Amino acid sequence: MLLKVIAACAVWALVSWLSSANLDGYHDMLENYAWAQPLQWGTHKHPPFFAWVVGLWFTLFPQADWAYRLLSYTNVGVALWGVWVLGRRLGLSHLAPLGAALLLWTFPYTSLAGKFNANSQLLSLWPWAAALLLASWQEKGWRGALYSAALGLLAAASMLSKYYSGVFLAGFLVPTLLTAPGRRWLCTPRPYLALAVFAAALAPHVAWEAHHQWTTLGYAMDQGGGGTNWRYVARFLLSPLFYWLPAWLALVLVYARLQRKAVPVATPLPVRRLLWRIWMPRGWDDALFWLAVMPWLLTLGFGIAGVAELSTPWAIPIGYAFALLWLRNLDALLPGTTAAVLAALRRAWWPVLGGVLVLGVVAGVLSARKGDEGFYRPSSEAAQAIVEGWQRRHPDLPLQWVGGAWAENALVSFYAQPHLRTVPGLPDEVPARLLGLTGWEGQAGLLLCPRGPVQGDESGPSDASAGCEADAQAWLQARGLPVHPVVLTLQRQGWRFPKARPFAYAVFDVLPRAAPTAP
Repeated sequence: MLLKVIAACAVWALVSWLSSANLDGYHDMLENYAWAQPLQWGTHKHPPFFAWVVGLWFTLFPQADWAYRLLSYTNVGVALWGVWVLGRRLGLSHLAPLGAALLLWTFPYTSLAGKFNANSQLLSLWPWAAALLLASWQEKGWRGALYSAALGLLAAASMLSKYYSGVFLAGFLVPTLLTAPGRRWLCTPRPYLALAVFAAALAPHVAWEAHHQWTTLGYAMDQGGGGTNWRYVARFLLSPLFYWLPAWLALVLVYARLQRKAVPVATPLPVRRLLWRIWMPRGWDDALFWLAVMPWLLTLGFGIAGVAELSTPWAIPIGYAFALLWLRNLDALLPGTTAAVLAALRRAWWPVLGGVLVLGVVAGVLSARKGDEGFYRPSSEAAQAIVEGWQRRHPDLPLQWVGGAWAENALVSFYAQPHLRTVPGLPDEVPARLLGLTGWEGQAGLLLCPRGPVQGDESGPSDASAGCEADAQAWLQARGLPVHPVVLTLQRQGWRFPKARPFAYAVFDVLPRAAPTAP
């Protein structure tokens, strides 16, 4: 099963590259890379842990799309390893490998995992934290202390990835209070050791937040709607169904087909009953059930209460224990069937993976033939052209920072000049100061405003770029600097790009006042 998981993660990384010739359309992954440059204890939007992961990754790998996609699916591999360990801790050793691998037939661990951001980072952190909770329950002595300290660290890493993890951690209270091992654990020093490590690991971030007027927390609080948005609540209510639907249906249908052969004496359970029975608890003290459903239930509760306006992508990490719950329940409902089901799913593994690869090729071909903007956007080519143009205009002046349209402006750093400081908007605004950009007045930089696809013979600013360019020109004019941009027009070429789709980029040079300039 380990070989199958590694192969599946590799195939999905390849499919991600085949179906999309750029990183994500919202530039989340470029944003992560920009935040990774200063390696601080906070940012102007999110806690910093997933940016630290990106920074560490690119100390080992080159700044390239393939390496970023490899990070995305390495994260999935670590997540599945954690689910396997969790299954063993729950006493489901015979089901744990499939409970992990079956998640590769769900959207959060496949197509959605290709965009590495705060949500996908939680895929790998949450199952390990849950496994360490059980290990802290079960182990005593120095091993129990070690697992408890590790639990505190993983809980802190989860919070430092996204504050939404507070819902996940709060859900630990229910299985702890409703199960005998959990209640006994509360009477030992281990939970308090975990809590102390958790607090110590979070303290530097809290100090950073306090020093910067609680910027990150304020951004998180602003995401609340102040009322109940029932449309978003309904979407989140149904998210376990459509995010995990392929694995859920596959498992139930295979069990339903094989139960007659495996259990000829029993009355076969119809598919409609199996679809719901596999979600049921085995009692109030069912630790697996509570671990599986509490993030979903608590999030729904906050959404209904109007505490937060629910976002469907928040559901990406919540189903880490769903497959374990389904397998455990089906194994109990239909004893004697599981071995045949496992064999059938193993036989289907490679054909399904081959089908996924074919779909990736088809998706890439369709995007190329219809001229999809996200597919044709020449991010790498633009970065190289921007840096080469700077070097021609200012051969004796090194480029030290780039501002402008966040976070697409990070393409210059990622694709052409690693570790070039990337700042949101203008260098003297609050977000830039939060990222620690100091002394920019004596440094050479540029402001980048991508104009997007060129329409016909027009290369003027689009509606999206017009605001960026107007802000840049007003800022430059107030400082007595040239306000006219250098406009670059580029397009992607090669066998993957049969259409001519030029894109324009406006670049404003920001020179130190005493800087030498090219004649």
